[in-house]
Amino acid sequence: MGNIRRELMPVDRVMIELRLADGWGVRAIARQLGRSAGTISDEIARHMTPTGYHAEAGGLAALERRRRSGRRNRLAPETPLFAEVCRLLRLQWSPEQISGRRKRIEEGMETQSGLAVSHEAIYTAIYALPRGELRRELIACLRQDKPLRGRKPKGSERRGKLCNMTNIKERPEEVEGRLIPGHWEGDLILGTRGASAVGTLVERTTRFVLLVCMPTRKAEVVASAFAGALNAIPEPLRQTLTYDQGKEMADHQDLAKATGMRIFFADPHAPWQRGANENTNGLLRQYLPKGISLAGLTQDDLNKIAILLNNRPRKALGFATPNEKLRALIANNTNISDTIIQGVRYGT
Repeated sequence: MGNIRRELMPVDRVMIELRLADGWGVRAIARQLGRSAGTISDEIARHMTPTGYHAEAGGLAALERRRRSGRRNRLAPETPLFAEVCRLLRLQWSPEQISGRRKRIEEGMETQSGLAVSHEAIYTAIYALPRGELRRELIACLRQDKPLRGRKPKGSERRGKLCNMTNIKERPEEVEGRLIPGHWEGDLILGTRGASAVGTLVERTTRFVLLVCMPTRKAEVVASAFAGALNAIPEPLRQTLTYDQGKEMADHQDLAKATGMRIFFADPHAPWQRGANENTNGLLRQYLPKGISLAGLTQDDLNKIAILLNNRPRKALGFATPNEKLRALIANNTNISDTIIQGVRYGT
């Protein structure tokens, strides 16, 4: 018989009570029940009363202890921590900002309050709420107010294939490291029902943003509009462009010829391969939310929004702004002229 600690059953506790009344020792009781002597000794010490050991009281105490030993939900809707998270969400703080700020506060405290919480726990708490007004309100406070979390099913690819594409796997390794400027990512953000669009271009090293007015989504119009924006950039900052496989890039060869840039295409359903652009599109949705028409926007309107984005501190840049990074880049490179890019001044 091995000394294995196992959970005591009600019948075991009854036998302990009877054998103690008969004067048995702990080891003798353990041998009869097939439990370790330590298990029996702990049970007796934990639940012994002035009137002796009682099986029923011991069983009830064990159930209560097991109930309290489970992992507690620190972000349950009735907790003070959840109320504080809701307050900050309503101030347009993101879950990551809430989590990072609370951890920063905790690190500076002599005694830990235990109120630090991960951003993933905040997302989980929000989406675990029952359907109702509070759930809708908190989801609407998120940057991307998706009703459900998780990836959409890929399904079958319905888009037509572009001809003569160069896959992102052939892109030079220097682009991935973001050490050399001049490599861009591009995309379209769509208005309501996809009837209108705005072109977005993001420089990978500085995160500098250009927004391009798109009268239509026809391939020749998109190529011409992107070429106009990219050609306003100094040539040393015009090396490559990475795009998805949207049909609006059917004239990518004309765009490459007009700008002198090499164009690479990301894999389908792989937005992380254009992470800078996807993140920027998320920021842009704060100014151009989903469900609105983008048809009435002029290039001047888009330039004003680009100025706001380019003067906004970015975590990826150590909380410097894209404008500051671009201006420093131009100051350190005599081959790049001091210029105004697409009407968006970087020196404000």
